[in-house]
Amino acid sequence: MRSLDLHHHFIPPELLNYIEKNPVKTQAQVWREGQQIRLSFRQGWNVPVAPGHFDNEVRQRDMAAMGIDGAALSVAPVCFFYWLDGKIALETSRICNDWVAEQACKRQNLYPMATLPMQDPVLALAELERAHGQLGIKALEIAPVIQGVHLDDHRFWPLYDYCATNAILLFLHPQVMERRAEYERYYNGNLIGNPLETCIGLNHLLFGGVFQEFPELRVLAAHGGGYFPYQFGRLKHGYAVRPEPRVHLKKGPEDSLKNIYFDTIVHWAPALQFLTDCFGSDHVVIGSDYPFDMGDFRPVETVNQLRLTVKSREAICVKNAKALLQDK
Repeated sequence: MRSLDLHHHFIPPELLNYIEKNPVKTQAQVWREGQQIRLSFRQGWNVPVAPGHFDNEVRQRDMAAMGIDGAALSVAPVCFFYWLDGKIALETSRICNDWVAEQACKRQNLYPMATLPMQDPVLALAELERAHGQLGIKALEIAPVIQGVHLDDHRFWPLYDYCATNAILLFLHPQVMERRAEYERYYNGNLIGNPLETCIGLNHLLFGGVFQEFPELRVLAAHGGGYFPYQFGRLKHGYAVRPEPRVHLKKGPEDSLKNIYFDTIVHWAPALQFLTDCFGSDHVVIGSDYPFDMGDFRPVETVNQLRLTVKSREAICVKNAKALLQDK
């Protein structure tokens, strides 16, 4: 394997069927018109469902066209369903986890990521234990903010403990569902909201002392880490001159960088060069965001634009990802 994509989405057909049967329960609807499928949500979002979300024959063809040999499948973040009752979200999580584990069993070049009902941390931990222990899943996707609750909240710490103890990769992917005035125009919910939310999630993990408490926890931040890498100097300066960032964090922010990994989806070679130069090629992995239109569908070509050694290029394209997924 020469390339492995760690940011690659799915939506199971079983989940679509579940939503169709339970539109009130899920606060969502499935719309079908010929071969076209769309998902709509009570927040007002209307999202296309591409064949590659659920058809793995299509996915394999598209991966070959992208130059991707393998992919870790994470559910499309609109399907986190954090706004529902936890027991309902547990049902949708189990549908997703069972489906993605089955696909990975059928295809050796696919790796499963779990999703959890994070609004109920007790149910979430139980489902993580099932997904890991029974289904063999070694990666987990969550949002950087859980319905207004930040990731430094101690109710999530048992999850971090389980992930750190079992070397489960935590994939941090934004989910901006609630409409805000500043996001209404120009597609700003995605263009600005997504990278901002990732930065907020990383900041709370960092300054909340989560990485300090769980030094073995490994977190992959989507979309090049949002704004976090490019303002890291500001975080260091704030820690040096202000008391607030030092309430929980006993060592400087740079001590926690070993816990954080970044994907390549920044859409600008100079920004990706900065990311690899400043945070290390050993902490960057390929990402495509397939099959969404904000993705990079030539990620290997993107990496090949950079000034890198052969060793660094191989690390970004495949070796770092395999290590994070415990694929020896």
